[in-house]
Amino acid sequence: MKKLFFAMTIIAGTFAVSNNANAQSSTASTNVKITLADFITAQDGNGTTASATPGAGAEVAFSYPDAASYTVDQTVAKVGHLKVTATKSFGVKVKANAANFLKGTDAIPVSVMDIIPTAPGSGTATTVTLSAADQTILANVNSGIKTIDVSYKIPFAKAQSDILGKPSGVYNQTVTYTFSQP
Repeated sequence: MKKLFFAMTIIAGTFAVSNNANAQSSTASTNVKITLADFITAQDGNGTTASATPGAGAEVAFSYPDAASYTVDQTVAKVGHLKVTATKSFGVKVKANAANFLKGTDAIPVSVMDIIPTAPGSGTATTVTLSAADQTILANVNSGIKTIDVSYKIPFAKAQSDILGKPSGVYNQTVTYTFSQP
């Protein structure tokens, strides 16, 4: 009996050793990199990349067809006017490309208009009176894909003092937005 038990122990041990000999393993590894670059891009409300401006599809138009239109504030609200994708917090500045809206030699000062941004969930929004100098309208906006609403407003007092009495026609000026990261 002892011999049989000893023989079975040896057979079981051999089986266990041979079983372990077949269960081999090996490993290999590789380095994986994800490279990120800081960037900021801007699009108009139509999804058209427009470097530093909202683009032609985002035109803002005011109309003064009669006396009553000079007695109320006029506001053109542009929902989703600007779209920004930024990898870091960012700010937005605005300026007119010149000091006046022009129709030939006739001029209306750009200071008749206020630019009113809505902060896209974070950051500080500041209403500014339009000028030919860069002015910050949004500061410290968190990184991400952001949609910015912008309202353009001409107060009735400025319409009465700076627009009323000008020759009829269409006066134009380009408004430029600059998006920057620290």
